[in-house]
Amino acid sequence: MRALLFLYLAPLTAAACTEDGLALFVQEKYKESEKVFEQAVAENPKSAECRVWLGRAYGRRAERASGLAKIGALSLGRKLRVKFTEAVELEPENLVALQSLFAFHVEAPGIVGGDVDQARALAERIAALHPGMGLRAQAALHRRDEDWPAAEAALRKAIELEPEDVGHRLSLASFLARRERFAESDKIFEAMLKKHPDNPSVWFAFGKELSRAERRLPEARRLLERYLRTPLPEPDAEPYSVARALLPKR
Repeated sequence: MRALLFLYLAPLTAAACTEDGLALFVQEKYKESEKVFEQAVAENPKSAECRVWLGRAYGRRAERASGLAKIGALSLGRKLRVKFTEAVELEPENLVALQSLFAFHVEAPGIVGGDVDQARALAERIAALHPGMGLRAQAALHRRDEDWPAAEAALRKAIELEPEDVGHRLSLASFLARRERFAESDKIFEAMLKKHPDNPSVWFAFGKELSRAERRLPEARRLLERYLRTPLPEPDAEPYSVARALLPKR
């Protein structure tokens, strides 16, 4: 149940959570990190951040489930929703918590509690706090409804509102790539590489889209391998295992 790619959720901080839990999370030892974050929640009962970290640990485990383990993933999905909901209840204006719960409701099936009406309400709350992120939330909803022109318009409006925001441009470039508008997408990605040559998020996003479309594969490999050689920009950045899976096979 990954968040929609072009949301590019705001990074979390470690203020209320243990370094051990974050270290395990970065190493992709999600079950072990889950236990540490559960303890952090117990020790910080008023911390929204700890609940979001715990929810994301549940989510990463659910993403990896296969075979019979998928049954357990349903339980993890429900637990994730509970923790994100608790985080929002604790801190109603916590943008990270709101985005996390929004992404869940957009992506998750109804069997684990996904609810598009809830997502729409959360998008309004996000927009009230951060108009640019609100527009990206609206784009996610339009994409879910397959209203491609409206999704694109929302992403372009976010760029107009905050032209220096890296996430807005990556969101649009990724959206265009998924629509197979490669020339437009590449132009944005290449401009981002030129302006932000040392930003791992740019390498990963461009490499991912090139690899998915089986285009410019030597460049895709170079970008993804560079990502793999670099410390993650944030503990909740795209994990190395995802980048390795995207490496071109030829």
